[in-house]
Amino acid sequence: MTRVNEGDIVRIHCEGRLTDGREFEMSEPGEPLEIIVGHGDLLPELEKAILGMAPGESRIVVVPKNKGYGPRRDELVEEIDRKLFPEGIEPKVGQTLRLPSEDYKVLSATVIGVTDTQITLDANHPLAGQDIVFKITLLEIVNL
Repeated sequence: MTRVNEGDIVRIHCEGRLTDGREFEMSEPGEPLEIIVGHGDLLPELEKAILGMAPGESRIVVVPKNKGYGPRRDELVEEIDRKLFPEGIEPKVGQTLRLPSEDYKVLSATVIGVTDTQITLDANHPLAGQDIVFKITLLEIVNL
């Protein structure tokens, strides 16, 4: 039976669960993720787990926060004056915004608070500070 090697193109289904029981899916049923193993498309711990898998095989992978999305950092939460927000955009809690940073990169931030005068943005990854349990199912090795 053929098994996954580094550099293979594979299709996977991946779902995750936080330690508090909340679940999320990284791929929708019927719409698998297609990645190149070892290319950095997923967390390194997940890519390592895919190595050696055969089509149809599933694995459970526990990724601790220090090997996942890192710790939650308070300095990535910032209140900005609502007057600085572009006209025509009405911020809503839960909305994700893409903002330019000082080093010309694009930063994603989630609106976590809105008042008449302030908007609170959180640039932490939504899964930062969380240990995560992933279930990966290898659907296909594409480059056979």
